[in-house]
Amino acid sequence: MAWGRLIILAGLCIAALVACESYQRVQSTAALQRAFWGLPEAGPRADVTSLVSCPNGYECDVFANAANYNDSRPDLNKRLTVVWSCQPQRFVLSAVAPQGLKVRMACVGQQPLVPRTIQVLEATWGSGGAGRTIDVTQQVRDICGDSSTRCQVPAMAYIFGMPDKEVKSLRIRFTCNGQTTPGQQATENSIADLRCERFEDLYK
Repeated sequence: MAWGRLIILAGLCIAALVACESYQRVQSTAALQRAFWGLPEAGPRADVTSLVSCPNGYECDVFANAANYNDSRPDLNKRLTVVWSCQPQRFVLSAVAPQGLKVRMACVGQQPLVPRTIQVLEATWGSGGAGRTIDVTQQVRDICGDSSTRCQVPAMAYIFGMPDKEVKSLRIRFTCNGQTTPGQQATENSIADLRCERFEDLYK
């Protein structure tokens, strides 16, 4: 009799866990925002958004292959940058891939722990020397939008300019639901990940 009760209790516990997990997961929809291909000096010519498609829907692999972008000059230094959004989480995700690799455009299946909205206050790009830093606040706002709860901003010279040999950094100050954060920094060819989750969220 005791064994029977234990089995029933175990079944109820498993059912509760499954129900909780299914409640937390959401059907997330991805949508391409921007795609760039080339070397730092490519500038506006790096925008290849119109050449990227996902005919079978998302999740979707986008290949860093020169031929895909009408580029007849393959170069191992060229990079593909892809920026996409995920709804309803209001995420903006990004990835960078060198020649020969790929970017997987996909979304995670959970809502953010606490969906706080990001507001970009200030963004700068450059090597930090005198006259070597520029304001890129509006470009970062264009990537993140007005209501994202997470935003990954690619630190790429063909997006922000200054295609010289100095190592540059992207520095971003932002708020979460109006509250100031420590900000984020990313060196060239990496990604600044703006997030609003906090340690205490895990224990609510």
